[in-house]
Amino acid sequence: MEKLNIYAKKYQALESFYGWVDQGSDYNIAVEQSLYYDHNMEEIDKIIFNIIVATRFCRSGRKISEEFQSRLRDIIIRAKELEWQKYGLSDEEIEEINEEIEEAESLLF
Repeated sequence: MEKLNIYAKKYQALESFYGWVDQGSDYNIAVEQSLYYDHNMEEIDKIIFNIIVATRFCRSGRKISEEFQSRLRDIIIRAKELEWQKYGLSDEEIEEINEEIEEAESLLF
């Protein structure tokens, strides 16, 4: 398996998401547009995308839609079950993604 570049994946997620926001989409609509138009994302990319975008909701104080909230619950469960080491992530990268997961999880409670 090829090493995952977590920083590149985070950048891609934010570029896609904020591209829609910059065009005038509400945050919740931008999430769905990104997923719709990037429908060929690999599973790991979808997990990272949803986690990273969820943290931006936290940081901006925005409320997430019920649809995103429902999907995020499943994503967080899968993200916590992943063996991030098998993707070649360093301990620091694993710590960073785990912090992002915890932050995203705060949206659910």
